[in-house]
Amino acid sequence: MLLTVLLPAVLAGCVSTPNGFVRLDEHEANQAVIYRYDPEKVNKAAMDADALSYCKENGFDNATQIPPLASTVPTLKRMAYTCSYAVKKR
Repeated sequence: MLLTVLLPAVLAGCVSTPNGFVRLDEHEANQAVIYRYDPEKVNKAAMDADALSYCKENGFDNATQIPPLASTVPTLKRMAYTCSYAVKKR
């Protein structure tokens, strides 16, 4: 019963953020960051900028989106970005 009451509140918190996404997890060993987002409300540019900011804070130059991940919540999706260094031209 408690789960039925709390689950909608938790999920609403994810999609009610101003840009329609929330950072779920950071994998420093894999140099990746994962987001959950509402595809109808997401500000993709803001999510891209947040991923790039995360990567730069950890000493990298780029944030590259990888294919979407499976989501356990039917109305929401998950996206991951990997951090990498820029290739310097000589």
